[in-house]
Amino acid sequence: MRSGISSRWGGGIYPVCVAGFCSAALIAGEFKAQLGSSMDKWMYPFEFGTGGSRPVAPTFASFDPRFDTRDAEFLLGWQTASVIPANGVPSRYVLKRVRLNLTVGRDLVNNATGERVTFLYDPSFDSYKTHLAPQDPSYQPDQDAGRPVEIFGVGFRNGFDAVGYTEDSPFGVVGAFTSNTISIGTRNSFAAVFNPKGELIDIANHVGQANAAWTQPPFEARPWAVGLTDGVNSGESVPLGSTFRFDLDLSDPLIAGYVARSLASGRLSLMVSSLSPAKQVTPGGTGLGGTGAYPQWSTREDNLFPGPVLEVEGLVLGDTDSDGDGLPDDWERLAFGNLEQAGSGDPDGDGSSNLAEWTAGTDPTSAVEVLRLTLGGTAALPTLQFPIRPNRIYSVERSADLSTWAVAAGELTYPATGLAAWTGTVESPSDARFFRVRVRPE
Repeated sequence: MRSGISSRWGGGIYPVCVAGFCSAALIAGEFKAQLGSSMDKWMYPFEFGTGGSRPVAPTFASFDPRFDTRDAEFLLGWQTASVIPANGVPSRYVLKRVRLNLTVGRDLVNNATGERVTFLYDPSFDSYKTHLAPQDPSYQPDQDAGRPVEIFGVGFRNGFDAVGYTEDSPFGVVGAFTSNTISIGTRNSFAAVFNPKGELIDIANHVGQANAAWTQPPFEARPWAVGLTDGVNSGESVPLGSTFRFDLDLSDPLIAGYVARSLASGRLSLMVSSLSPAKQVTPGGTGLGGTGAYPQWSTREDNLFPGPVLEVEGLVLGDTDSDGDGLPDDWERLAFGNLEQAGSGDPDGDGSSNLAEWTAGTDPTSAVEVLRLTLGGTAALPTLQFPIRPNRIYSVERSADLSTWAVAAGELTYPATGLAAWTGTVESPSDARFFRVRVRPE
């Protein structure tokens, strides 16, 4: 078994750039940690209880309509509280970098010829449309060889969560195993992305294999990170022992928020996935079998190559407000390098006070980054758009007189990275109405 933990925690001169501002001031809650996985499990329907003890975890796709397209995945978990404080306040976590390192632990061997088979390197995102059958009207040809390795968040079902799901937990339904009881949409732990409503959804079959129990249309699932390695060109075979790095896209507030909530709870889960097709026959499916060239990742049980390593850098903002201006000292030092600003100040002249910018999670030194509303729609169906920041809770209110405010009926969605959109329901268009967005730290 190979795993390791190292960290740097405490006060110090620590250059940080986040949300558009930088500082090298004294910040009490900085952390820089490297953690071996606390648990890892090969998520494959036919692993029969060995998924948590294997030295390698292959990731590949199935285009058999009986099973999820993302057939074999690699679940990773870390207990982070020993090196990163878990305080239950996600909005106090400022993340600088979150990187996962994985090692290719085995090659595949052609049993007939003894030839070693390696997978091809693809450092770019592939649309689900490149996986469809060529006769499908939505099909798009893949512009480069190979398939990327991707990282996603993790969702759970059937009463499991990040704490209760362990290496010994069942892949899917409990009971007698058949190809019908463990099939599309039944895995207890699954790769997940945020849908437009900000909810984690199962993407194990987003490419859209269909059977009588699954009729959902395919949809795009953007990875949280695509694996990159050095010394290999796109389309070339990946050598045994290659290390892949995955840098999570922290520019997406929903992804950054997921990580911050995980660190606040003391437990982080990620899922490794690849749509490299396995070698198989696909009766009734797309016919897109493969050569069986797919990656196999070293787990923490592997004695030949290093297991998964997570690198996390950032800081936890403390509660201390020594000058009583409503601004936490750590946040002031991070934003301004000193404690000289007042809560009512507005050094960037964007009309939002320092206290309002702290509450909204925006940059008090940039007039570009501010909570600003765009009103549209009609009197009967108003719409609002505004930027969002990680671990903030937003609500829309309406008023007829700018004095009395009430929650406005409508739906809040997230149509693009870093953007929220609110659509109001039909109300009396004769009412004089004003709108505002209230924001508070999570």
